[in-house]
Amino acid sequence: MSFSPVPAQVKPVAHLMKLAAEHDSRNIVVAYWARMAACHLALKIVPGKKSPEVTNLVSEILNWLEKTKSENRGNDGICNETAGQAIIEEYALNLFSHAEKQDAAEIFNKNTVKTFYTAGMLFDVLEQFGLSEDLHEKQKYAKWKAAYIHNCLKFGEKPVPGPPTTGDEGMIHISELPEEEQMRLLEEKEKRLQEEREKNRQQEDDDLKKLSNFGNVTPGTAGFNDAPIFPPVSPASPSIPVQPGTVTPVAPNPQPTPYNLPPQPQPTAYSLPPMANYNTPSGTQISLTPEQIQKAQKYSKYATSALNYDDVKTAVENLQKALNLLQFGKE
Repeated sequence: MSFSPVPAQVKPVAHLMKLAAEHDSRNIVVAYWARMAACHLALKIVPGKKSPEVTNLVSEILNWLEKTKSENRGNDGICNETAGQAIIEEYALNLFSHAEKQDAAEIFNKNTVKTFYTAGMLFDVLEQFGLSEDLHEKQKYAKWKAAYIHNCLKFGEKPVPGPPTTGDEGMIHISELPEEEQMRLLEEKEKRLQEEREKNRQQEDDDLKKLSNFGNVTPGTAGFNDAPIFPPVSPASPSIPVQPGTVTPVAPNPQPTPYNLPPQPQPTAYSLPPMANYNTPSGTQISLTPEQIQKAQKYSKYATSALNYDDVKTAVENLQKALNLLQFGKE
């Protein structure tokens, strides 16, 4: 199937679509999850109303994903996220290891650049499942090494094997990188800024909770006038400093775990979890298939991504779909 050109509005999606196309005939699992990551990224870049070009591309990807999954029902790497993640992670680590060996042997050519670059893109695909700190470091290193060797070959310089030494990273300016990599780096920078904003917002919320629990007293009760009075604070306001020794914040009650974590998957075999039973508000018991549970998790992820961009409407729609699946077994 041929896809429409990637619109400039979602240009960072292009490298994932290219990776998928390269693996269509070699590894359908990589092609499937690369396009799934491309779809997630497009929806994240443009969370609200989309241009006709973006809408058309997303629709084409979704149709391809649905058709491919239907044609590969016996392929665990496509039908089971855990299996798919394991397959792609193993592939990425093998490529990364091979590229490192080429680098250590001082074999610097286009193939070495391509191997590092492909490993970096596979780590991009794995982001939809969540990256460990180790994989995140390998992701950054693979991309840097690909750009570094590419730049050295371009200007006739001899690359230095191994990780960067002091000042090496400054040798490569973003404008000297391929356009796709420039867009990717800019996107990662925006992602880091967004994560920092979320972290600061969470810290402010925690400070507000401590203040709201202070003394558990209200106006008009005995001892209230003895406590310091704080003006109302909005979530966007800076946190209010509390003088040491003045008050002792009440520790918040521990919150119950919303769900039981699934058992860790075995490295050599993948088995789908049994059907889950759930009592609806009316008392009727329904059974959820693993696929329905995975769909509910997917909609929850979409809702979280939408909230990161303050798109409340999309978040509510996806949460409603997840609730309908969990309560009634259908969207």
